[in-house]
Amino acid sequence: MSSSKRRASLSIDFIIVGAGVAGLATAFRLCQAGHRVRVLDKTSGPNRRAGGTHLPPNATKVLMDWGFKDELLKHGLRTRASTFISIDTGKVIGCIEWKEDVLQETGADYLVIRYRDLYDMLYRAAVNAGARITFGATVTKVHANPPRVELQDGTVLKADMVIGADGPRSTVREAVVGWPSEEVPEGHSAYVAIIPRDVLQNDPELSDLTRFHEDRPDYPIWTGDSRHVIAFTVAGGTEFAIHAFLPDSEVDGIGDQDGWDVIVPRERLPFRFEPKLQRLLDIPATYQRVRLFQRECAEEWTDESGRLLLMGEAAHPLYPCVLQSCSMQIEDAEVLGTLFSRLRAWDQLPHLAEAFQELREPRTRAIYAKETKAFDTVWVAPGPHRDARDEALYSMMVEGHKGWDESKMRWQWDEICEVFGYNARDAAEDWWVMWGMLRERSITREGSCPSNYSVPFCLGSTVTHYAEPVVLRN
Repeated sequence: MSSSKRRASLSIDFIIVGAGVAGLATAFRLCQAGHRVRVLDKTSGPNRRAGGTHLPPNATKVLMDWGFKDELLKHGLRTRASTFISIDTGKVIGCIEWKEDVLQETGADYLVIRYRDLYDMLYRAAVNAGARITFGATVTKVHANPPRVELQDGTVLKADMVIGADGPRSTVREAVVGWPSEEVPEGHSAYVAIIPRDVLQNDPELSDLTRFHEDRPDYPIWTGDSRHVIAFTVAGGTEFAIHAFLPDSEVDGIGDQDGWDVIVPRERLPFRFEPKLQRLLDIPATYQRVRLFQRECAEEWTDESGRLLLMGEAAHPLYPCVLQSCSMQIEDAEVLGTLFSRLRAWDQLPHLAEAFQELREPRTRAIYAKETKAFDTVWVAPGPHRDARDEALYSMMVEGHKGWDESKMRWQWDEICEVFGYNARDAAEDWWVMWGMLRERSITREGSCPSNYSVPFCLGSTVTHYAEPVVLRN
C-alpha cells in the first residue's frame, strides 16, 4: 500500500503552528494518514506572495504521489536548462542543461510554478482532507505537559501533539530548545515581482524573453558581482516571474525590515544593468522584498516528551527563492506523514518524532550547504575565478549542442542523483523497515508495554510518555 494511502491504526489530534507550505503540506499528509489536524496562523489570510518557485524532481515526485498531477500540468512548466547571461553586457556566457535521459532516472520532472499556485494547491488539498485552518490566530506560548498553545486573545487549545511550522522565528522552537533562533544577516535581499507575459510579448525589445520556454524549456540567469537575477515563465505560461538578488548595502532607506510583507517601490532599487534586463526590471512598479539570513539548524527538533516537534524553517535553515526552498518543506511533510501513518500506540510518538529529525537533519544540512555554495557560482567578481567559471559554462553549452556521450551522462547523474533522485517516502519507509519494525518486534517479544512506560529509542535516547491522550477542544 502506498504510504499516502495508509491510515494510522491510532488517530490523534495535531495542532500545526504556521500555514505556509510546510504547515499546509503536513496538514494534508497527516489528515490523509487518518489524524485530526488544526492549523493556526498569525496572518490575516492565505499567503499570496508574488514570484515563482522551483519544483525539482525530488519535490515533483512527492506532489505526483499526492495526486496533484493534473494541477501541476495546468500550472507548472517543464524546465531543462539555465542560460547564464552577463548582467553588465547581456552576452550569453554559457548554459547548464539537464539531459532528458538523466532527469527521467530521477523519477519525476523538473518544473517551475507560480508560488501562489503551489500554495493554493496545498491549501485546497489540506481543507478537503479535513484540516481546520484558522488565520488571525497568533500563538504566544507553547507547552508540552499537556501539549497546548496559548493564543494572543487568551484562548488555550490542546492537542496530542504540537508541530512548529512557524518559520525561523518560531514560537514552538523557543518552547523546544529554550531560546530563539540565532540569525545573522547574510548581506543580500531577494526582490520579487510578477509581469503579465503579454506585456513582454508586446514589447519588441523583450518579446524574445518569452521564447525561453517556447523554443526550449529553460530560463535565463543574469549573473554579476555579488548580484544576480532569475526570470521564468509561470501560471501556465501567462506570467513572468522575476527574482532579483541585490546587496543590502546598495539599497537606501530599507532599514531592518524583513519578511514578505515588505513592499519596495521600483525607484528605490539600484538596477543598473545591461539594457534588456534594465528594461525588464523597470516594468513592475513595486517589488516584494525578503532578506537573506544565515541561521543554524536547531540542535533538537523535539522536546523530552516527544509531544512538541519542529519542521521546515523552524527546524532547519532555508534561503528564500532558491532551487530547493519549497522542496525541503514538501519533503518534510512527506517524511512526517509517512512515519505517522504507522502510528498505532501512544508510546510510539516520541520515537517517530526523533526518527523525523534523524532522517531530515542530514538531508536538509546537505542541501543548505549546496544552496549556499551555489551563490558562489552566480556572485563572482571579475577576475580569474569568473573567467574559469565562464569557460566551463561555455564548454558545457558547446558540448550540449554537439550531443553527450554515455560518460557525460554518467557524470551528470553522479552530480544530481543525491539531490534530485532523493525519494522522501522511500527514506521514511526504509527507516520503518530497518528500525521501526525492529522496535515493534522487540516489544512483541518482551510483552506489550503500557502506554505510560518509557521505552528507549532504537538509537539510544530515553523519553517520557503520557498515559492518556489530550483531546483537542475549541
